Amino acid sequence: MIDWSQSWPLSKVTEKEGFTMSDVAFVSGLDESTVSRLWDDANWLDRISGRSLQSLVASVPGVVEYLATHSVLVRRNDLVTQLEAEGLVVNRAALRMSASSDVPQQYLINALEAALNVMRGDARKASSYLARFWGQQQNRALELLYAVNSERALLENPEQLFVASRDMAPRLTRKNYSYHSIVAQATFAHHLGIATGQLDDNFRPAITDRQTAFMTRAGVMGLLINTSDIDLAERYALTVKQTPVLAIIEEWAFPVYTRDSKPSTDFSLPGSILLRRTAHEVLREIDSYTEAYLYYLCSTYLPLALERDPTFGLRVKDLHTALLGRAEHCEQAMVRRTCLALAQEIEENT
Repeated sequence: MIDWSQSWPLSKVTEKEGFTMSDVAFVSGLDESTVSRLWDDANWLDRISGRSLQSLVASVPGVVEYLATHSVLVRRNDLVTQLEAEGLVVNRAALRMSASSDVPQQYLINALEAALNVMRGDARKASSYLARFWGQQQNRALELLYAVNSERALLENPEQLFVASRDMAPRLTRKNYSYHSIVAQATFAHHLGIATGQLDDNFRPAITDRQTAFMTRAGVMGLLINTSDIDLAERYALTVKQTPVLAIIEEWAFPVYTRDSKPSTDFSLPGSILLRRTAHEVLREIDSYTEAYLYYLCSTYLPLALERDPTFGLRVKDLHTALLGRAEHCEQAMVRRTCLALAQEIEENT
């Protein structure tokens, strides 16, 4: 098997197909002199023009595989080396496993890049990377980055990343509005909450603006996913009702996370929205998350979502069925009552 992380000349890339230099020139429409300059050059990707590369990709088997795989592996291996120099031990087997699953390799690599900047204390670059992870697909890569005790955890010693994340978080607080720093702080709160089941005072601020509201929500969600803390879910539900800026963030977060709406730096949603992707994600979460998180959905988010989109992405009947089904298995009486009450309300309004 060819190691595509190594640089290979064009002749090696096309060797499997039995193409000669003349064959490649003919099928690609390139001058033979152009192909000749690339033929035995291991760094031919750095020398070829965009138009010539397009011609090779379109006509010569193996080129597109080499282009994509080589580029990804070179960047990935370089990041692994740099991370290990910073004291993080990368679980290479998990990295390969995750790359072959449902998480795109590019997201995994971007997560490693974010971790590198966190470990180096580069708040500007770290926040710029982390801001791009507020999305359902991207978030799976961060879950693996901060994971503990999992065969798919990207790091063998994530505790060092936890420490660096906690240290960086206060430095992201700015007097001037910064969307990137707001999302980065929230990301730290969310994933540390999931990974450790606890948050220090830096992630439990008084809610005064969008930044503190978003960080509060993110941290609470992480804790509810990690543990079934009903008291926390109750307190959060009450806080949302009493705090307008937190209610705005709560209504905004799901549709943007699932890409029913584009990210907006003012945390606003369009006047009319169909929560199609949000419905798919929430139905999954109803079936799989803790009872405290289920209570949060029924008491806090879903009433806001149904007010915004009464059809719930055209799946309100599926929501009703899912709530009834999960209620049958609830161990906490209060959660079961809240779940059934929302199901009854849906039935009355449809």
